Amino acid sequence: MDAESNYWLIWLIYLAASAGFYWVFWLLTRFQVAKWSSYSLRAVAAAVILTPWYASAQGETMAPALMVMTLDLITIGTEAAARSAIPLLLAIIAAEIAATLFYLILKRHRKLKKNHKILNKNK
Repeated sequence: MDAESNYWLIWLIYLAASAGFYWVFWLLTRFQVAKWSSYSLRAVAAAVILTPWYASAQGETMAPALMVMTLDLITIGTEAAARSAIPLLLAIIAAEIAATLFYLILKRHRKLKKNHKILNKNK
């Protein structure tokens, strides 16, 4: 196998393992009371798992940003870790905004649905 097929095979294995982890995490965060916390935790997990970044400064291949940041921190130092920490932080912020909007839309939808049931019951 050449390097290109190894690269895609490793990504496929990583995404399969990530899907398994995320499924278990999804089951563990099925809160009945704190819905926003559930959405928020799931969004952060998805952002951390799925955000890619360039593995080297030359920018040829991509790897999960959390792994790139950790390896840069260990091997090069704190200055190099910021290279992948910034896109990871931006992905987490975007995921939090999306989760909050999703929560507010669903909350409004549930409230309208509840009001509609009450109005139909009173007729």
